[in-house]
Order: sequence, then C-alpha cells, then structure tokens
Amino acid sequence: MPYFTTGLINNSWTGPGKKTVSLIIEISNEDTSIVAVQIDGSFYKGQQKFKYVDEFFVISAGIVDQRSFNSIYDAIEFQVFVSSCDAHVSIRGKEANGQVTPVLPLISSELNSIKRSSIDEVEGHL
Repeated sequence: MPYFTTGLINNSWTGPGKKTVSLIIEISNEDTSIVAVQIDGSFYKGQQKFKYVDEFFVISAGIVDQRSFNSIYDAIEFQVFVSSCDAHVSIRGKEANGQVTPVLPLISSELNSIKRSSIDEVEGHL
C-alpha cells in the first residue's frame, strides 16, 4: 500500500494572510477496483504535532475524488495512504484569492514515499 507525505510545509505569515489557506487533495483511481484512501493532516505548534484531519473513504474504479482542507496553521503536514499503486495523488495549495500557491502542486512522483514502519517509529516518539 503506497504511503505519501508532503513533509513539513512552512505556511508562515506573508503579508495580510497565510500563504496557503486551503489544501486540495485529489486522488485519481486508475485501478479496475475500489481503492481505499486514508488522509491524515497535522499542524505543528512549536515542537508539538496535532492531528486535525483524519479521513477514510473509498473511491470506485475510474473516479477522481477531490477533498479540501483548511490550512490556516503556520506549519502543516499531510499523509495520504492509498490501497493501490494505480491511484494517483496530487496536492495543491490555494491562497485566499484562489491562486495556486508556488510551493505546491505536488503529484505522486514528487511526494515523499514513506514506509509504515517509519510512521510508527515517529508517532511512538511524539
């Protein structure tokens, strides 16, 4: 099962508002069967990590699903778990004016692939 992470996204203040006010995650299921998807989103306050997105859903074959999440925090990180290598993930940030942010979009090939054991090790130390 492929696991992806955005890594830590610096979303600090730039002028009157946040650089990215919403994060759009799009999953394209190019598999011939249903794909399970888990999205975890966290924000950081100092050294502490807080989960604020925890979604699990399925996508039928040939369907594209898009989810939008608030990203009003200074530092955010998203992890996406999909049950098929034929599901493609892209992540885009949007500014308050609707423009795509320059640090994103990220597509599956640009996201960091992570192993489940690495996640368990990190979460065990928090």
